[in-house]
This record gives sequence, structure tokens and C-alpha cells, in this order.
Amino acid sequence: MGTLIAEHIKPTANCRILDIGCGPGTAIPYLGACDYTGLDMSEDYVESARKRFPVATFHCNRVNQYRPAANSKFDRALALGVVHHLDDAEALRLFETAYEVLKPGGRLITVDGVFEEGQSRVARFLLQRDRGEFVRFERQYRKLAEKVFTSVVVTIRHDLIRIPYSHIVMECNR
Repeated sequence: MGTLIAEHIKPTANCRILDIGCGPGTAIPYLGACDYTGLDMSEDYVESARKRFPVATFHCNRVNQYRPAANSKFDRALALGVVHHLDDAEALRLFETAYEVLKPGGRLITVDGVFEEGQSRVARFLLQRDRGEFVRFERQYRKLAEKVFTSVVVTIRHDLIRIPYSHIVMECNR
């Protein structure tokens, strides 16, 4: 998580962060002094996160149902391990929601497993058995993001976890 935070998310002091698919708030300890809002569809995850991190704000919603306060804008939106669980329509809604809630100059950062031509057989095997039903190739992820964001920077990483695995990190700039 440290590499991802330092090299891609890069939170600043008092940064406002919306974590889409926050789970039990696992990223919070790594983000520093941020104004954190988590969004997850699991009531159990949201309840666990509220107990562990009472100073943060959490909402139990699917991304396509979330509506922030009218003047609530964020510096960063995160979708860590989320997009590969969403079909194209809901993934597109995630990108649209992130765009809507970001301040000008804000960024959405996504991280997901990715198929690659010529990737190791072990990485391909693990990706094919991922719980997410929508692991895609880079061009497919990028195509979805570029329907909403005009600036999408893609990095393929093989070093975010200790087993052979391929991740796509997308930094989508508003």
C-alpha cells in the first residue's frame, strides 16, 4: 500500500478523499491527515469502518446511487480493486461519479488486476480466478476511463504484491 500511496495517490495535508469501494477502511492509516469519506455497498464493511475510524465519514451505497452534498468536492477519488468487479455500465458510472465529485485539478486513482499479452502463466492463472468477473485488458480499462476523463495516465505494475500479479493503475485527471 505504501508504494501505491507514495507514487500514485500522493495525498497532501488536509486532502479531501472519496474512497469508492472503501471496504472496512483499510487505506485510512496510510493516507495521513486527510478528510476521508468512504463509500461501500456492504453494510458490514461500513459498520466495521465506522467503529475503527470514527473521525471519518462513511456511506453505504452502490456507486450508481451515491449523491454527495451539492458543494462537496474532493481532491482525490480512489477506486482500489473495484473496477474489475463492475460491468461496463456500472464502471462507467463510477468514472462519471468520480468526475462529478472532483475539484478541478483533482484525480481519480484506480487499481485493478489486468490481463496482458505475454504475461506470466501464474499471473494469468490468478487473474482468471479473481472474484471480480470483469478483469480487462489495459485498452478496455482505458477506453472506459476516457469516455469521461480527457487525461488518463496508465501504469502497469508487477510489484504491488509479493506474488506474480499484474495491476493497472490509472490516474484520471479532472
